[in-house]
This record gives sequence, structure tokens and C-alpha cells, in this order.
Amino acid sequence: MWLRRHGNRLWLSVLALLLLAWTPGAIAEGIKIGFVDLDKALRELPEAQAGAASLNRQIEARQKEIEAKRQEIDNFQRSLEKDFPKLSNAQRQEREAQLQAMVMSLQKYQRKAQDEISVQRNEILEKIQNRLVHVVSQIGQAGHYTLILNDKSVLYVNGAIDLTQQVVAAMEKQPASKGDRK
Repeated sequence: MWLRRHGNRLWLSVLALLLLAWTPGAIAEGIKIGFVDLDKALRELPEAQAGAASLNRQIEARQKEIEAKRQEIDNFQRSLEKDFPKLSNAQRQEREAQLQAMVMSLQKYQRKAQDEISVQRNEILEKIQNRLVHVVSQIGQAGHYTLILNDKSVLYVNGAIDLTQQVVAAMEKQPASKGDRK
């Protein structure tokens, strides 16, 4: 259970330490690793709280509109049920078609409202996350961190431990085996 819950964090930590162990300069300089709980930061940041409050107000307003439309549909349906025996077949079909159109309109409105809220939520989160990653990077550089992690990924890596060019050079020197080429 613990491993399943914290497996990603453990895996990233082990990977980071292995990378650091293979980097000659990193040991001489000292290793400094930090962790940022992004969920907690997002809960505590005033701009995230303001964004959440704004979204909640919009959601409440949309829910009131949806509830009003549902009430309208319920009233129309009750009226149809009450008048049903008195209506001709053509009138019944017309009123049932009206009811169906009202229901479809409500469903379309709900989907549109959900999409708009999701887009706005993503825009708010993206702005905050971009700023947060920038601030983490500044803290990493100023604090001489080697690595800063969160529970799912690496947020900051000191350029001194970046092995990308070595890996690319080594891959270029080694021809791909037939099993690797697909």
C-alpha cells in the first residue's frame, strides 16, 4: 500500500541519487535536493484561492440556471401529463417533441457550461503553474540546489548534472540493434 502510494516519489528519488552518484562534479560540490508539495502550494497561494473562489461563483451561477431550466422542464412535463388525455395525437406528439427539445437544450447547455468552466480552470492553473515553476527554478539557482522534485516529476535540475549530451553522443556511437528499429 505504501509503495503503491509513494512509489513514484521513491522511484524519482532513487533515480536522482543514481544520476548524482554517476556525476563526478556533483559529489565534489555536494548534493542538495529539495521537494515541493505542489498540491499544498496551490491550496495556499492567494491567487489560486482567488481563482477557485471565482470558479465557484461561476459554477454556482450556472447551477442556478440549470436548476431553473430543470424546473421549467418539470413544469412542462407535469402540464403534459395533466393534459395528455385531452390532447389529440398531433398535439401530444408536438408537446412531446417540445419536451424532448427542452431536455436536449438543457443537456447541451450543461456540456457547454462544463467545457467553459474546464477551460477557465485550466487557464488559471496554467498561469499559476508556470509562475510556480519559474519561482522554483529561481530558488533552485539561488539556493544552489542540485535537484528539486515534487511527487510526480523533477521541477528543477542543476545544469551540471544534465547528462543529455553524453547520452546523445553515446547513442550516436552505438548502432541501433535490429530489435530497436521498428
